[in-house]
Amino acid sequence: MWNSNSDILYGLALTFVHGVGSAKIKELSQKYESLGDVFALPEKVLVEQCRLNESAAKAISGNSATLLRLAEREIESAGKEGVKILSIYDADYPSSLVKRRSDTPFFIYYKGTASLNDRRIISIVGTRNMTHYGKSFTESFVSDIAKIYPDALIVSGLARGVDITAHCAALKNGLDTLAVMGTSFPTIYPADHRRYVGEIMEHGGLVTQFQYQSSTDNKNFVERNRIIAAIADVVVVVESKGNGGSMYTAEWSHRLGVPLCALPGDYTREQSEGCNNLIRNGKAHLVTSAVDVDDILSGNRDDSFLRRVSAIQSHPSSEKKSPQKPDLSALDLDEDKSRIVEILASTGPSHKDIIARESGKTISEISDILFDLEMEGIVRETMGGGYEVV
Repeated sequence: MWNSNSDILYGLALTFVHGVGSAKIKELSQKYESLGDVFALPEKVLVEQCRLNESAAKAISGNSATLLRLAEREIESAGKEGVKILSIYDADYPSSLVKRRSDTPFFIYYKGTASLNDRRIISIVGTRNMTHYGKSFTESFVSDIAKIYPDALIVSGLARGVDITAHCAALKNGLDTLAVMGTSFPTIYPADHRRYVGEIMEHGGLVTQFQYQSSTDNKNFVERNRIIAAIADVVVVVESKGNGGSMYTAEWSHRLGVPLCALPGDYTREQSEGCNNLIRNGKAHLVTSAVDVDDILSGNRDDSFLRRVSAIQSHPSSEKKSPQKPDLSALDLDEDKSRIVEILASTGPSHKDIIARESGKTISEISDILFDLEMEGIVRETMGGGYEVV
């Protein structure tokens, strides 16, 4: 039974143990009456019964005092700033994250006034280098959403360009807005957006999964994008390069089954490449207004078009010749990625289950590797849902 007054301390302490992730903390919280019980277990029990690796077990059994001090410091830092530390068991924790992600962060840090549950949540993402076209669409789209869903929560990532335009448009139109950060609370990025933070917290909120004592890392922003996708009822990509950061959010939306929408754009502009590709490949609904999104959320627009596009690739006339084997020596790939590229090069376009069988890895592992390779521009997803070497 989760006791927020005591278990939060022990839970936070576990977040400082390398090799103990959110899924494991959740498992332990369900296995024991209190997470405090975990710290009383012998190292052998931690390995054999809790299935922790030896280094993690050693850290918990032999360094618990240090871990608890780190947790206490975390609670103290959050308390000074009025930041709530929410566990997955808290009523205020976004239920959509728990529902859609088995590995959702066990703790999130939140400061604001907005409810993160029981309302329409619309995530809007896009390039930092947006055009006037993208800015105009974002502002008019949010204005119209306010008329259709006056209680909507607009979510974005506080970045320059589309993100901050979406936040400001929400505030201008009387909507709450949530900024999902890729940093801890002491660090607002970009720094010049600190001027927006007060109003956002007053009419919405800031949220992050990163500890006060964590360092800023580029990979944190990828994790941020997973929350932006998972928390939403629908994700709207306004403008993005073909390999832009918004494509991470779009990919996670696609994986998690969150309706994905994209604004079509001028094919000669790099800012439109990502959105046009999402629409072309049948991953995203084409949208040009808030009414389009309302149709999707209301169930008035089905995904039959997306299914038809996906089916094209499976037709015999659509089959492509197997690609020539790439020169792996020219690519800086680790062993796992190299193996996947070799499989695709020899078999041609293949689905994840085939790649998993050939490589001996799980579907989950294959998904992560393919995602990285796709973002690196080495493989791409076909319209039939398979993958091929670019």
